Amino acid sequence: MGTIQRKERERDQRRRAILASARSAFVKYGIATTTMERIAQEAELAKGTLYLYFRSREELLMGLLADDLAALTASITTVSESPLAPPEKLASAFRTFYTYSQENQFFYQVMTQTNIGLLLQPNCETSIITEFISVNERLISVVEGIVSEGVAAGYFFLHGPIRTVVAEIIIAMKGSVMILRNNLIPPGWVTEPEQVILHDIVQLIIRGLGRSPSPTEANASI
Repeated sequence: MGTIQRKERERDQRRRAILASARSAFVKYGIATTTMERIAQEAELAKGTLYLYFRSREELLMGLLADDLAALTASITTVSESPLAPPEKLASAFRTFYTYSQENQFFYQVMTQTNIGLLLQPNCETSIITEFISVNERLISVVEGIVSEGVAAGYFFLHGPIRTVVAEIIIAMKGSVMILRNNLIPPGWVTEPEQVILHDIVQLIIRGLGRSPSPTEANASI
């Protein structure tokens, strides 16, 4: 291995180590209160050294979120390529999103505490923003593929443009995670466990997609 390749590998290893330390700091101190100083302390680096690799905490957030979305997308892609029928694929994708949010505290915090749009600012390196947008688009495309398969097989009927329907499904996924994990359901409303509530939410969405639109709805979506 040449000198240039070795230095590039060492720089990449250092970047990955910094990202791991940043993840730990964000979980430990919270998204809003984690500073570059705290990340440098967690990584056992001088603050100036940290800035040689990442220009801002936003860059670190976006880099970590892109990694997490890539892992989540890979899991949902496995679901989409399974022999399950489209309704079961959609239900499994929903459960995968929920389980991933349960097991990954950083991902959960970012999804529920951060305005992603504000992170897409000039203080983030273009390549990091591009990677995040690319990964996010892949996730949308995978869910869109499940819905398209369901439409082609006669399981689903769309009440609007497919991209809008998919966005609404992903919003429902995120909303369910926020409400259930933050225990935002008023006392006495439901007594079932989280998994039962999640199952019922998914079934409501699937039933809604499975209902053929009325003539009025069909005309409104044109």
